[in-house]
Amino acid sequence: MRTIARRMAVAAAALLAVAGGITFSTATPAMAGGWGCSGTEVSDSPFAVKAYGGQVLSHVHLFWDGSTGRNCAVNVKAGSLYGTAGFISIRLIECREDTPGGSSDCTSIENRPDGSDNYRYYAGPVSVPGSGHCIWVEGITSGPSAIGYYTSPTFHC
Repeated sequence: MRTIARRMAVAAAALLAVAGGITFSTATPAMAGGWGCSGTEVSDSPFAVKAYGGQVLSHVHLFWDGSTGRNCAVNVKAGSLYGTAGFISIRLIECREDTPGGSSDCTSIENRPDGSDNYRYYAGPVSVPGSGHCIWVEGITSGPSAIGYYTSPTFHC
C-alpha cells in the first residue's frame, strides 16, 4: 500500500510540475524573455510606432546585453492589431559614430533588416554589435487604415 501511495504522490508531483511548465510556456512574449532578445530593455523603451493621426500601432522594444555587447530589437503589435496578420518590420543599424547625433549622422557598419512580412504578433528579433558605437532603430507597422513609423535619432551609444 505504501508503495502505491508513494507512486501516486510522485506522479501527482510530476503532473503539477508539467502543468506549471505548460502554463509558463504559454505566457505572453514579455514574460518569455524579451521576444528572443537577451539583456535588459534600455531606458525610455518601448517606443511607440504611431500613425499620422496619433494611433499607436505597435511598440519597438530595444535591449542591451552587456555580456555580449549586442543590441537587440523587436517591434510588437499593439491593441487590436496584436494577433492579426499585417505588415510589420524592424530594422537595427550599428553606426560608425560613437557619440549621439541625428539619424543622418549614422554611417552604417551593419544593417539588420528583419525580412519584414505579414506577422501576427511581432517582427524580429534583430541584433547588431553595439559596444563603442551608437545604434539607429526603425519600426514600421501597417494597420487597417494607417501606416505608422518610428525612427530613432542615433542613441544608446
